[in-house]
Amino acid sequence: MMEDREEYFKILDKKLLEGLKYYCHPDAPKEIIVHSKNAFQFSEEYKSEIMRKLFDPSKKHVKVTHEMEINGRKVTIMRDPVMDGKITVIIHREPKNATLTFSEAYKILKRIEEILGVNISWGEPFPRGSC
Repeated sequence: MMEDREEYFKILDKKLLEGLKYYCHPDAPKEIIVHSKNAFQFSEEYKSEIMRKLFDPSKKHVKVTHEMEINGRKVTIMRDPVMDGKITVIIHREPKNATLTFSEAYKILKRIEEILGVNISWGEPFPRGSC
């Protein structure tokens, strides 16, 4: 099933690269946003310090973010109270400043899973910043 998801992201790449001429800005997309399908519980028991930060029970009603750089891209990992325990990842074009593709976003998402120490089922990727 994981291979199917990777293939899906590659298909999205093809559509993105074919459609670049239709974007308002030549450097589109500026970022790709992906939400987890699965929700996580608030706990201090996670092995990853980032997961403990995101799901700190004392910050249940507060938006929590963590920024890092992966493969030359700024990545924001976020837990928002309105998302009911789901993780949101924003993969930014910068600082690498080269076309951000869905395949690259997928590789970054897999790396995030390793860093967080959890398996995540990812939703549809959403490109933002074209117009």
